[in-house]
Amino acid sequence: MTCISVIVPLYNKAPFVGRTVESILAQTMADLEVVVVDDGSTDGGGAIVSGMEDTRIRLVRQANQGPGAARNKGLELATGDYVAFLDADDEWLPNFLAVTLRHLKQQTDCALCLTGQYRGETRTDWGETLRALGLTSGRWRLSTGLPREQHKPNLDVLHSGAIVCDRNIINRFGGFYTKDRCTYGEDMYLWLQVILNYPIYRDLRPLMWYHTEASDLCVWQRVPPPWPMLLEPEPIRRNCPANYRPLLENILNTYAAIAAHRATQIEDLATAHQLFDLFPNARQEMFQDWRKRVDYLIANVPNLRRTLKGLKRGEP
Repeated sequence: MTCISVIVPLYNKAPFVGRTVESILAQTMADLEVVVVDDGSTDGGGAIVSGMEDTRIRLVRQANQGPGAARNKGLELATGDYVAFLDADDEWLPNFLAVTLRHLKQQTDCALCLTGQYRGETRTDWGETLRALGLTSGRWRLSTGLPREQHKPNLDVLHSGAIVCDRNIINRFGGFYTKDRCTYGEDMYLWLQVILNYPIYRDLRPLMWYHTEASDLCVWQRVPPPWPMLLEPEPIRRNCPANYRPLLENILNTYAAIAAHRATQIEDLATAHQLFDLFPNARQEMFQDWRKRVDYLIANVPNLRRTLKGLKRGEP
């Protein structure tokens, strides 16, 4: 059996997919297979892959169903004990697989290993940001008392392109979220369930390169929709151990507050009210965040307090 199956969801990434696959084939650990799932591409990316001469590559095609469904198709075909996922515009450093698999074989109770990453054309080391937020390398188990301000950093680090995971554990939770061709948060739906049930290993050194400049989703340039974990939380709740249920609800409320705030930015009040109905504590969290921002501005921006008081009195 192959040690690791690398799954590449491909949708209209012809300019980049060759670079991505080459970074997989260049790994210092050669016991791997590459399953490229062409999810209805129209730009010839699949033909580029089929022309690459390496017996470890398999190309399958399907009608467009979204990245979650493409990854799940790859999971169906995977034969490795471990699986990894690399989007068709990103790449790994040559020792990514060797390092992550070594950690997993040394930490046998860990479900997955993740690494840090370079981001964008400037190759910014995202690990520096994570360390500044209090994240550390090593074996890590989600704390039932994780503070609210640590919820998002500890989930954001779970970037699918920087993860190697036990294939059986992913299958236990049904793989990635697929409804409505979801293109945002479909992976977090899975990884949240994993960390609620298992310890993981984190190595914050940058061993993959997330090409944000090449992504066609551009989620950082628009207001994204609510995460699927907010729209369909019941499967996550069912798979959550009893001692983690209060934390899970706190995490959901934190993300609901963020999503509601984003919705108000584009005047989508219907979505904001829907989230508040589903997660009543999110309303208070959002307003607390707003108050913190105002208090910071008052404390740090000269004359802001006087200006706000004047506006309150109707002064020009």
